[in-house]
Parts: sequence; C-alpha cells; structure tokens
Amino acid sequence: MAGTSGGPISNLLASLSGAFALSGGGTSIGLSVGSSSVKMVELRKKGKSWELLNFSMMQLPEEVVVNREIIQPVPVVDAIKSLVAGTHPKTKDVCTSISGTSLMIKRLSLEVQNPKEIQEQVFWEAEQYLPFDAADVVMDYQVLSKHKDKRVDVLLVAAKRSVVESFMGVVRDSGLRPSIVDVDFFALQNYFETNYPVNEAEAVALVDIGAVGLKVAVVSGGVPIFTKDTALGGRNLTQEIQKHLNLSFVDAEALKVAGQHTGTPQEVSDLMHLMAENYGTEIKRAIDFYQASSSGPPVSYVLISGGGAKIPNLTHTIEEMVRLPVQMANPFNSITYNEAVFRDGIAEIAPFAAIPVGLALRGAAK
Repeated sequence: MAGTSGGPISNLLASLSGAFALSGGGTSIGLSVGSSSVKMVELRKKGKSWELLNFSMMQLPEEVVVNREIIQPVPVVDAIKSLVAGTHPKTKDVCTSISGTSLMIKRLSLEVQNPKEIQEQVFWEAEQYLPFDAADVVMDYQVLSKHKDKRVDVLLVAAKRSVVESFMGVVRDSGLRPSIVDVDFFALQNYFETNYPVNEAEAVALVDIGAVGLKVAVVSGGVPIFTKDTALGGRNLTQEIQKHLNLSFVDAEALKVAGQHTGTPQEVSDLMHLMAENYGTEIKRAIDFYQASSSGPPVSYVLISGGGAKIPNLTHTIEEMVRLPVQMANPFNSITYNEAVFRDGIAEIAPFAAIPVGLALRGAAK
C-alpha cells in the first residue's frame, strides 16, 4: 500500500490493487455515510456469487454532513448504532467511503527511470495538483500500465487526512471496525463489474445522483478513466419545491418523495422535469468532455443510481439529451436474496444501494 504516512491512515485509503477482485468468504459490510442518510449493506459470499443479507437506511438531520464532510459526528454515530441494532450484522469490519471536494483523483503519466523510486516520484508530482496542503493529506496510487519508453501511467488518489479520520471515527464510535476507507467512484465500479457484463472494448458511464452531488465515473478495462463530481442533487429539487410553493424544507421533501410514487401537483411535476433536464445537462457535459479529451473508447451506455435518481421518467429525459441508452442501475442484478424478505422491496432499495453494495464487495476483497 502506498501512502504519505505510516500507520493505519495510509493503509485505509483503498488502493486499486485488488479493489475490483472478489475473494475471501464470510460476510462483508458496506457503510455509506451520505449528506442526507446512512446506508448499510451486508453481503455473504455464496460459492462464486453473493447473497444480500441486510439492507438498512436511516435519514440524517440537516447540517450533520455538509459538503460531504461530517460536521456533527454524534447523529451519525447514533444512526449507525440504530442500523446495527436493527440488523445484527455478523461482522464488525466495515468498508466505508469518502467523496467530494476533500478528495482528488487524477491519472498521471510519468517517465520513471528507477522503478524503486516510483512512489517518491508519484507523490512529488502529485503535490503540483493538490488543492490542499500536502502535509494534510493521505495519498495512494496504483500503476495502470507500463510502456517501453519508461513511461508509467498511474491513478492517484489523495484525500484530506481530517476527513478520512472523521469517517473512521464515527465507525469506531458506533462499535464497528473501519477496515477500509474507499472512494465512492471505485464503489460504483465494483457494483457494476459484479452485476453487468464487462466489455474491454467499450466504456460505460456510471452516474450516481445523491442528495447533494452528481457523480459520473466513466469506466473501461477495469479502470475509472474519467471521474466528475458536481454539486447538484436531490436536495436542489427539494429547495426548488420549497421556494416555489412556499413550504418548509421538511414539507417540500415529503411532497417530493410522494411525487416519486403517486400523482403530484403539476407545478411539482414541472420542477421534477426541469431538474431531470439539469441532471441530463451535467451528465452530457461530463461525457462530452471525456469523449473530447480521452483516448479511451466511446461511452456505450449510461447506468443511473442514487436516491436523487427517483424522479419519474428520468432515464427517458436523460436519454434524449445524451443520445445514448440510459437505464436505472440494478446493484442486485447478479446478487441473490431471500425473496420472502426482499421480494416486494428490492426495486425500492436498489437506487440507494449501488455505493454500499460496491463497498461491501470491496471489503470482501481486502
């Protein structure tokens, strides 16, 4: 494991080495701490496949997690404890993840004269791109490819140490063990590669729309070759409903959720369609930028996940804008489950489960 410091921190920011391989047995827990909720998935290895044992989710009060950083740890700890009490997981080892402006992912191409000095060279090069002080970060990298002219392509991950420590802290304080702190983008790739056929000659855009962020990861050949995180999510829609109908945030959120399932006032329906177009615009920008700036294969299709993706007719709206096939992701496509327990609810929880499923898969591969 590469890192800027010794001890546990550098060993917890997950490298890509083995991150997408499925190995080991027993159960594995993925814990996703988002801006509006905490989600936990427990999977069990069953032969060569996986079985869903538990999925649970609890909403967080406003202003507890701001800009993907934990501002008030106590409510997060209480939420995790409640999820544990309700599901009684068979392990205390947890894989969680970070995202947002505290994280940087960058692909670098370096000329490396001495392979033994690659870590030093990667970290020196990384300091030129860091948006925060190098002394306050933990870094990791994975070699993607080597060329005959001594050039090496690496994928660099850098995160603010304080953010990594805060996520580890709430896991520990809830009585669990933070075995890995990973990255949301890598979790998206994990769920995808487990549940969908992978064609090395094509690229796929994985989109997750959360409460406060829209993440796009273009993956190909086992690597996230392009990532983008935009501050646009489900909470933006709630705020628009709140403003236009002069409601409290709580009432606007309730009206939004109700509108995802049943008939809704025309004004709310119009706002949902407008927000779907806003999502489509951001996704199109990301894909267009990737196609113009990358030598990778063109995007073949788009998979959408996240609680913010439950707007009616969202996939149709985005499909018209990006001119590519678009569908809702199913992180349980190849994962079995007890139909007596999950039959009526699996479609309901699937949009929320992509990242925690990917984290549980990563936790089993350590």
